Order: sequence, then structure tokens, then C-alpha cells
Amino acid sequence: MFFDFLKRKKYLDCDCMKHSIHFFYDEIRACCINIPGPVFYENYKGENVDWDFVYRKRKELVKQINSSFSGKEYPSCCEGCCEKDSKFKSTKVSKFENKINKMYFHNHMSCNAKCTYCTYGYIERGYKYRVLPLVKSLIDSEILSRNAHIYMSGGEITISPEFEELLSVLLHYIYSKVEILTSGIKYCKSIEEAFIQDKCKLVISLDSANSETYKKIKQVDCFDKVLQNIKNYIKASENAKSNITMKYIIVDGVNDNIEEITNFIKLVSELEIKEIRLDFDYEKYKFTKNIKVPSYYFDLYKTFNEVSKQFGLNVQKCDQIEAILEKSH
Repeated sequence: MFFDFLKRKKYLDCDCMKHSIHFFYDEIRACCINIPGPVFYENYKGENVDWDFVYRKRKELVKQINSSFSGKEYPSCCEGCCEKDSKFKSTKVSKFENKINKMYFHNHMSCNAKCTYCTYGYIERGYKYRVLPLVKSLIDSEILSRNAHIYMSGGEITISPEFEELLSVLLHYIYSKVEILTSGIKYCKSIEEAFIQDKCKLVISLDSANSETYKKIKQVDCFDKVLQNIKNYIKASENAKSNITMKYIIVDGVNDNIEEITNFIKLVSELEIKEIRLDFDYEKYKFTKNIKVPSYYFDLYKTFNEVSKQFGLNVQKCDQIEAILEKSH
């Protein structure tokens, strides 16, 4: 029976566990999925970080997974992860280097919008700690890969007091494009320059095709301002057209209908932007909750994909959305 167990055992081989870092508002974590996952520093306020300690913690987690006697295929901190099931392998997790190839920023939680679906609405607004010294230490120690995927978010990252210098440091070091999740309300010359260098991607959740719907969801009257900022980025560099993703987050009772979705897709096409994405309210339909999305969401999802294709737009897939839909069948 023991040998049958060994044959059946699976191993969670997760790249985030091994090579990702998430600078959250009050913690330093391994990943940024739908759960906290492995946490390296709790109640973090800006003290020095020992990257060797972080590496040891990663290796300890993998040692637990690889153990033939633990009976565990994954650490308890990964319970509820929407991507977990796709990370299992039949062989033990191999040794890995102390390298970071994914980096997420959520240390600044102030925002210039008040989105009704905000996932971090329960967190006090503010700026908890400086992250730039930590990034510089990762660069100096050559732990941060030059091909790392960088995701800058918040809150609203563009109003962080560190944003300009942080983006500059990353653009000079990283070979890949830095991805910035933003409201688009503030126009940034640094982002404009990043587009000119073809070193930047923006993700903007407009969620609407008119100012009335926008204001209901965002609770600020900035629809026209965001559109003008997008047009100005495109005017500064043609690269912006293929490096801005317009996102539509479905909000029940506000924009959850085919007419709104179709008009949004038409607007994106008129802006000559190539990338588009559909999301749900992650807080309301959290993957770890036993709440299914309404049945008509499947029709909205299908319509979004079909109409986007008709307009020649590239639809970005979201693993968490796919997992929520699968769970809602």
C-alpha cells in the first residue's frame, strides 16, 4: 500500500512559490493570485529584508512538498488557490536558484477612484512602506532577473510618491515590459516615455462606454479625462495602441448587459486599441467562496468574446475568471 501511495503522490511545482515576490500593503508574500499564499514577512513596516531568509523559506516549502512521508501535495497556505490544480506534476520539485522572475507591487493603497468592486476596499488607504530600497537591493544582489515580469498596482500606483523613480529604475534594469494597472486618471510623462521606448504595458479598467455608467462604478467623474489621456499616450507613441489593455469588469445591476458590453467593445475599437479583457467582481464572486456567478454571465462572456473577435480585438484570458466559471457550472 505504501508503494501505491508513492505512485499516486503529486507535487505542487509552482513558479510563484519558487520565484515570485509580492510587496503587499502590510506583508511580503510569494504570490498575487486569489489568496495570500506563502508569507515571508507579516506586519511588515519597512525593515530590512533578508533575501537569503526568503530563499530558505521557499526551499522549506518545497521540501515539505517533496517529502514522501508528509502526505501533503501542497502547503496549507496554498489552499483555495484558483491556479493550484494546474501546477501539479508527477515528479518531485527540482532544485531552483534564488532568482525572482515575477514582482508585484501593492504597498501603496491610496487611489484616485472609489470603485464599487474594489478588492482592497477593506484596507485602510495610505502608503505603508518604501519599496524602492528593496528593489534596489534585489538588483544589487542580482536576485531580480532582468527578464522578470513586473506588475505595478495599488491602490493607484501612479500617485505613489515612489512611482516615478521606481519606474525609472525598473525600465533601466529590466529587459521585459513593465505592466502597470492604473485607473488612467493621472497622465504620466514617465509612462509616455516608457511607451516611446516600447517598455511598458497599461491595464485600464474603464468598465463602461459612457460617463454615466463610469461614474456609477468609479464614483468619480473622470470618464472623459481617461479617454483623453489614452488618446495622448497614443499620440505620443503608436506603441501605446498595442500595449494598452482595456478591461471591463462586470458589476451586477449596472453594466451587466449586452448593450453596455457591445458599446464598450466599439469604443475600444474606435480608440484603435488592440487588447481587451473581461473580468468579474472578484470580491463578490471570490473563488474561495461557494457563490456561483449568475447563469446569464455565461452569455455575457460568450458575447464579449464573439463581438471582440468581430472587431478584430485580441481578448486576454484570465485564469481566475476561467476558474470561477468552471466552478459555477
